[in-house]
Amino acid sequence: MAENQKFNSVSEAADFYIEDPDIKSLIDTEIEQSKLASKLLELRLRKDISQRRLAELMGCDPSKISRMESGNGLNLKVGDVRDYLSALDIDMTIIFEDSSLPAAERIKNHVYAIHDQLKTLAQIANEIDGDQEIIEKIKIFYGEVLLNFLIRYNDSHQSLYKVTEQKSHKKECNESITECPIEQ
Repeated sequence: MAENQKFNSVSEAADFYIEDPDIKSLIDTEIEQSKLASKLLELRLRKDISQRRLAELMGCDPSKISRMESGNGLNLKVGDVRDYLSALDIDMTIIFEDSSLPAAERIKNHVYAIHDQLKTLAQIANEIDGDQEIIEKIKIFYGEVLLNFLIRYNDSHQSLYKVTEQKSHKKECNESITECPIEQ
């Protein structure tokens, strides 16, 4: 790698350095570690609140907000993130997921969590004392949840189907006496 390499743009430098696996790994790590800070910034901007106003709501200096949004997630404290989100009127949920569990078990846990949220919504519908407009909106939302789930389920199922079809085709080719066509 040339030590005195000059670039005309950031993208040109990125293209050059991405060839080096060590640098690529560092870049990937930095991107991964900055996801939380980027999400905080995105949420604040979506609420159309300035750093100064958010700092007032949190009772801190605006420079703290700037550091939180520009750093990486390793430097953020859970309490600060909670206060930041609370000032934006956003609830925070922390999920602990055991990566040693099989994928199927982890998926089931997410399904159960969605079920709990839907039960909460049904409970709200039950408690609103006959407001048909709200009840109807909740019914529509239930339909949207089902539709979105089925669309994503179908996408995943199609991906699985393609994999199993390719493996089946390769197996048939290997077992066949005749020559198989080349896949592209």
